[in-house]
Amino acid sequence: MKISRANRWVFLAALLLSSCGAEEFNYLMSQAPGQIALLFGRVPIERVLKRKDLEPEVRRKLELALAVKKYAENDLGLVQNNSYAIYRRLEREALSYNLTACPKLSVDPLRWQFPVVGEMPYLGFFKKEDADKKQAELEKKGYDVYVRKVSAYSMLGIVADPIYTPMLKYSDYDLANTIIHELTHGTVWAKGWPEFNENLALFVGNQGALNFCIQRYGSDSEEVRYGLGSNADDLLFQQYLAQLEKQLRSLYGRKDLSDEQKLQSREQLFAETKKDFRENWMPRMQTTDYARWPDLELNNATVASRLVYFHDLSLYQKVYEKNGSDLKKTVGFIKSVVADQKGDPEDNLREWLKKN
Repeated sequence: MKISRANRWVFLAALLLSSCGAEEFNYLMSQAPGQIALLFGRVPIERVLKRKDLEPEVRRKLELALAVKKYAENDLGLVQNNSYAIYRRLEREALSYNLTACPKLSVDPLRWQFPVVGEMPYLGFFKKEDADKKQAELEKKGYDVYVRKVSAYSMLGIVADPIYTPMLKYSDYDLANTIIHELTHGTVWAKGWPEFNENLALFVGNQGALNFCIQRYGSDSEEVRYGLGSNADDLLFQQYLAQLEKQLRSLYGRKDLSDEQKLQSREQLFAETKKDFRENWMPRMQTTDYARWPDLELNNATVASRLVYFHDLSLYQKVYEKNGSDLKKTVGFIKSVVADQKGDPEDNLREWLKKN
């Protein structure tokens, strides 16, 4: 009997769900309708571009997306599939909402186990009210919680990832960065190592988008100047986060303070770090990428949500340089490390650097 594509997807989903724990199973079942809804209404970008009434800027961004996809596949060796060759119109401003939660006296986030992707330090929700409901539930249990908007995520090749409407508002550099970032996930994914996955994708997205913009617009272009500044700001923000993480871990590890005293001290620390960021870090930044940081309601979850992405970018820079500053070669090498070696991929990369 021939099974339709939709039925095959549902069968696969049911098979994967059967291996989840109770909490994860209930979560996935609650979010399945949102994901399934996004499978409908997808249109090949080439077909969209044939429309004569298409807004000029939308046309330009969709053409740019196809150019980035081609560059990522040919010049970076990233996965070749239908991702980012299709468009999905989205009426809402955010594709989904990611929720991070931490104990009050720890910056280590709660983690959930899922099939295929493995351990994840956040949950994604398609509806804001679902994220708000989970936030209230976790806060009632005494956790710090942070919810942020998401405009793109990777299905790791299980289903093609489209260009969603919110992505069209990105700058050229940021659109290229996002596409390359998500395609990196589809190319290299170490199950159960989220910090590795996100830091690798961040590095490849940053360097890949910069290289693409240099090739397309020239080294002196506005896009390249912004990309250089944005990448530099990421490194600066990582330094700031490392300092804040060290301060928080030191505070939470003190034996001479009660939990109540630690909670009081952390609020003072959060107030001080906002002031420090405004006065000592923002003046050194070249873009406004992190201008909103001191305006956020800081807690452990806010910090942890960033630490997942800003773990150790210098590691990937060193591996990149050891591979002749060839990004395609670097991605291929790291992919082989993940495939051939067990354990923490970042530890394996550090061991390789020691020997080379």
